[in-house]
Amino acid sequence: MSDAIVGILYLPVALWVAVGLGLLVAYHRSTSATVFRLAATFLGVWAFLATTALVWVVAHGGWPGIDRLVRSPTALFAPGALGLWVWGAVGAVLVFVLAFLLAQVVARGMLVVYRPRVLAWPTAIPVPVAATTLMTFPSDRVEAFSFTLAEFGPGGRPRRRDVILVSDGLRAALTPEEWQAVVAHELGHIRGLDGRYLTFFRTFARMMRWDPVLAFLSDRLTVREEFRADLEAVTITGHPRALARALYKASAAPARSVGAGLLGGGGRRGRRQAFERIRRLVALAESGQFPEEPGA
Repeated sequence: MSDAIVGILYLPVALWVAVGLGLLVAYHRSTSATVFRLAATFLGVWAFLATTALVWVVAHGGWPGIDRLVRSPTALFAPGALGLWVWGAVGAVLVFVLAFLLAQVVARGMLVVYRPRVLAWPTAIPVPVAATTLMTFPSDRVEAFSFTLAEFGPGGRPRRRDVILVSDGLRAALTPEEWQAVVAHELGHIRGLDGRYLTFFRTFARMMRWDPVLAFLSDRLTVREEFRADLEAVTITGHPRALARALYKASAAPARSVGAGLLGGGGRRGRRQAFERIRRLVALAESGQFPEEPGA
């Protein structure tokens, strides 16, 4: 193999590092769409590198291959490794496709299992431009979440449909202003393309749960988007205290009564993040930017 071809094998590493640096900057300064597209590229290249390394290890005897690669990482770029990189690319594509299909299967499974019914769109919240369905499902749990379905429309054209699901338990536990603020929060997720990207990233991370890079990136994006969707909900409703009260009621309820979707994550960690979100919402309410709210 010529030196030029060997040098080309280093390009994915250089691209991964460059996109990673861009993602760090965009995480704090750019829109969700830009962050997600950079994250998708970052994860795509990382999956390519990780899968290629796995193929290389298998081709070199498993555990002995791991020992050799740890001692000499540049062996992955040695002459004769081009064929393994091709198989790594094939493997990365398959993993991405499986993650997308699994996310869609889970979303459609929710509609089958929960058997939700369509709700009228709240008059206090602007009707979304894109196709969005608000639905409620029978459950005592305080829960709300959203996702995006890939479908085929008239003429077989592919299209996306966004779905917001809220439980009967949520509507019973919250006042109308509070549960509408939750709907606005979920709409904020949809506007930020979370249903398209974040759901996929989470599924991808669960599929490769042994990979700390995927787990860390999925977690950081989830936290970022929860805060951003809170701000989006406040922009839509003008009632930061209503969403803060909804989060407080959810975080104060027994763990078995609250779904992870509403708090942005399960367990104690999700509750800690909910309290930080409440703190930020209260600070917004006290900033004087918004009029006095009903029930404040």
